[in-house]
Amino acid sequence: MRMLHAVEAGASAVLYVEGGWGSGRTRLLREAADAACRLRFTVVDGDWLPGAEPGALVGERAAQGPVLVVLDDLHHAAPLFVHSLRALPWQLRDRPIGWILSRRRHAGGPAADLLFTRPCPAGGHLDLRPLSAKAVRLLVADCSRVAAPGLPDLVRATGGNPLLAVELAKGMADPAGIMDLPPSRVRASVHRCLAELSDGCRRLLQVGAVLGVRFTLRDVTRLLHRPAAELLAPVEEALAADVLVCDGARLVFSQELFWRCVLVSLPLPARTALEHEAAIEQLAHPVTACRDATLVEVPPPTQDISSPTAWMELNDTERTVADLVSQGLTNQQIASRVLRSPHTVNYHLRRIFQKLGIRSRIELTRLALLHYSAAHEPTAGMDAAG
Repeated sequence: MRMLHAVEAGASAVLYVEGGWGSGRTRLLREAADAACRLRFTVVDGDWLPGAEPGALVGERAAQGPVLVVLDDLHHAAPLFVHSLRALPWQLRDRPIGWILSRRRHAGGPAADLLFTRPCPAGGHLDLRPLSAKAVRLLVADCSRVAAPGLPDLVRATGGNPLLAVELAKGMADPAGIMDLPPSRVRASVHRCLAELSDGCRRLLQVGAVLGVRFTLRDVTRLLHRPAAELLAPVEEALAADVLVCDGARLVFSQELFWRCVLVSLPLPARTALEHEAAIEQLAHPVTACRDATLVEVPPPTQDISSPTAWMELNDTERTVADLVSQGLTNQQIASRVLRSPHTVNYHLRRIFQKLGIRSRIELTRLALLHYSAAHEPTAGMDAAG
């Protein structure tokens, strides 16, 4: 509003707005345009008349009163047009014109980079970052039509992304089922985001999603059969879009909901094949136990842990997790397969360890193999009994 009042008083100003996917850039520009209309500005949104020269058009309107030029998604604009915007605000700086120029962070190529780093007569640069948990809670509460008993978990799943929070709130008819299959409107938003990314970045995210919420670039290079150097640009693109963040040597999906949407969007045959290849790669390149193993203190077993009775104490979910562990999948990969968070998988593992009286994944794998071998050899069991 300060910028609009300055322009209303006769000044010229430029505000550069950048943000990642779903950061609220478009909503911000829409609100600014509405505010300008209330102040009786002429708002130009970039839909130039056919053949019209932007500078002349804006200059003519500024002669009649204050003007606000709102240009969104400039990373999609033609480089020649973006280049012209470097000069226009300076050429018209003696007119009451406000410029709000927006793009996805670091996107649009060299022309956009030069524009968004150019000093401006007045205004500034606004970089939109994820919302705080409190802000997301307020946003969800404002947009939701139903009560959400699992609101804290849902808020965390959005990662502070305004668009995800709004779409989640509007599609929250059954909060209990959201983590299994996100609402269709959330999946549609993620699909649109993926469509705007380059093929290389989209492929990186799809393969990374199969590996889990957290994954290493090395694992992706092995599945894609490409050197890490060739993936630098896709990684930088995903980071700039706020889709991924760095956590030490690992890449992490910024929003768990985004990860789940990418995962469920993959055709099941492709996803299954990728999980199989990832398991093979893990066996070929073993990692240290501290990466994914979980040890818990449990009392000594009170029964023969290799007996069918011990195994039957596991519920269906625990048997599924145990089976996937025996196939060599990590917690992240198991989470991808069963559509649960790695934290939930870890909880099930602890329960399995306690029920079976074991302390490691190696012991669990041995028991699973013994169980399934016995289940497929009933004759041998009968002969031994006789």
